[in-house]
Amino acid sequence: MLNEIQDLQLRSFFQPILSLQTQKIIAYEALGRTVEGDQVRSLGPFFQNKEISDEQHLYVDRILREQAIAAIAQSDSSAMLFLNLKPSWIYRVYKEKGVLPTLQFIQKHGLDPGRVVIEVTEEEFHGRLDELSAIINVYREHGCLIAIDDIGSGYSNYDRIASIQPHILKIDLKLLKKSAMHDGYKALLNSFSILSSQMGSSLLIEGVETKQDLYHSLKTGARYVQGFLFSEAKAELQNERAFEPFLKEEIRLYTEQEMARYRALFSVQDSLDELIASDVHIASASDADRMIESLFQSVGNNVVRIYMCREDGSQVSSNYTRNNEGEWKKDAQYQGSNWIWRPYFIPNMMRLNNHRQGMLSSEYTDLDTSRLMQTYSCPVGDAHYLFLDVQV
Repeated sequence: MLNEIQDLQLRSFFQPILSLQTQKIIAYEALGRTVEGDQVRSLGPFFQNKEISDEQHLYVDRILREQAIAAIAQSDSSAMLFLNLKPSWIYRVYKEKGVLPTLQFIQKHGLDPGRVVIEVTEEEFHGRLDELSAIINVYREHGCLIAIDDIGSGYSNYDRIASIQPHILKIDLKLLKKSAMHDGYKALLNSFSILSSQMGSSLLIEGVETKQDLYHSLKTGARYVQGFLFSEAKAELQNERAFEPFLKEEIRLYTEQEMARYRALFSVQDSLDELIASDVHIASASDADRMIESLFQSVGNNVVRIYMCREDGSQVSSNYTRNNEGEWKKDAQYQGSNWIWRPYFIPNMMRLNNHRQGMLSSEYTDLDTSRLMQTYSCPVGDAHYLFLDVQV
């Protein structure tokens, strides 16, 4: 297969990566192609072929890598360049020769290392993780940025993320959708968003193919996006503003949609203002249930569950759940359940008690229905709190 490839023209193609912050092309990922006349083929099958040795893979990859570095260095673009490198390649070459060929190419072509992102690809790695991290730090010390590819898809595990401490976490939405049923991948996206913010990393979502994928990326807090919704990989670099009008319009539509959704969510608060301000006295489960039942006509259709707890986490009321026909069902078996084990419960109770006003939680996936929810909570009387689960 290598001989066949050597008979063809090897070319680095460039897929744009867009910043949702500026709506411009911020970087390109270099991807290998073979060109024969008008026929352009991906080199993915070549690099995934386990019958081909690492030496042959590296030979071809280095040709493509140097091509990409030279093209970016000679262009008028200020965009960054993402280069895919397997951890086993980085580890073995440095251990054997004490050099990093990518850094040599960068120096040879006079490219600012700060414009290069070393993208550590998803691959099983059998060497010592601390040694790999130390080698990757050599790139970092020379000014390169570090990214980890395909977060959540397999070998890019949390140990590797914690050890390498990348500047960018990269998630392939296509892989994530294939690995998760129903809307489970949205919950995973949210978890990666939290992880990236806690690590001080930017979130890049690739595999964005539809406007809905773009909306999910915006909702998740992605800083960068990449995918066929914008462009496939091309032989030439593109105008940095090529997708700016499209992105500005989609962000505007997304903003309008989210504002309308939050207005609907906060309409719950408007209907409960009088209740929060009142001197309600809850002495029993019956009192709590009667209060909840009095709210059915005033809460919106997006409220699907209501219950009441004391400040010690113990549920006083029954659970009231709205079915698909809009009818409320009472379930008394939840009386006495304690929710203090939820990590947010105590801090939320303190905020509610201090400010005496309602608050809306972040989005989460409901354990019982697997639907995306937000919970509106507000104080009632001196020591009770009302919870309304609102479907997103």
